[in-house]
Amino acid sequence: MRVAASTACWTLQRPGARRDRAATSRATVSRPSSSLTRIQTEQKNGQFVWDVWLGGTSNMVNNAAPANMLEPMEKYFILPEVKDVSNWRHPELIWGESKHHVFAHLNEINFAFLRNTKILPDINLNNADALLDPRLKGKISMRDVSVPNFGTFALATILHEKGPAFLAKFLKEQNPKIYENPQQLDAAITRGGQAVAIGLESSFWQQCRKDGGCQDVDQLPHFSVAISWGQSVPKNPPHPEATKVWLNWFLSKEGQLAQYVGDYSIPVHKDLEQDPHFLPFPDEIVGKKLAWRDEEKIRAEFPKLMAVYGPLWTG
Repeated sequence: MRVAASTACWTLQRPGARRDRAATSRATVSRPSSSLTRIQTEQKNGQFVWDVWLGGTSNMVNNAAPANMLEPMEKYFILPEVKDVSNWRHPELIWGESKHHVFAHLNEINFAFLRNTKILPDINLNNADALLDPRLKGKISMRDVSVPNFGTFALATILHEKGPAFLAKFLKEQNPKIYENPQQLDAAITRGGQAVAIGLESSFWQQCRKDGGCQDVDQLPHFSVAISWGQSVPKNPPHPEATKVWLNWFLSKEGQLAQYVGDYSIPVHKDLEQDPHFLPFPDEIVGKKLAWRDEEKIRAEFPKLMAVYGPLWTG
């Protein structure tokens, strides 16, 4: 079984590979945008080599599904507890798009803006207007947002809050440095003298803190974004029976518990949903209304963002 996976998602796949000996899995770990390019190129050349794709859902929903690169997933569901969608929390929202090619198994809040508190410490970055402070010119780094990533979502929050004129002013006047991958962005904010990083996953910051570093790097809660992680089945998987084993294990109650062990993500089974053991900040969450990320609405917003960004930074 061949799996294309992001680094974050592969941490939750490994317990499944150990538990279920009916399928042997081999993963290729890369950025979601890199996985998209590889799968797209291979399929154009008649090569269908992947059984499952795990990672951030934006590239799956906004690029792969419209390009007919993915299989409808429900035909791979066998177990009664998986086929009966009433077992899932909010089944009308669990799919990334209307044709059910992408299953969103995790939604989380990500703080995609980070600041180095040692650089220009007297600037109070508690709102979007503060980003226009002229002292920040040349001190802001960000991901290239032309392919959906955390930088795309971060700028979309500014676009939604302040409008296209503000975003264009920010990009023109502050002239942020553009990086293609998060490792470069991580180095810029931690060691490169940059005051602000836009589009760096919270997981990089969290791991750095766990390792004893990044004490001078803080998240900026005002600019938080909702992120979806999920999975899909690329077209014509070479090992369809192994794909069935994987999906039915993953969406079973046992698989959801293993997913929680892998990355603390909230199970999609509704009998586990409100269990305080599986929730971050349970006292604040249990019994409260949930907010959900709608990938198809994001697809509609992406052209608006590129209308501002594209003329400034591309060709």
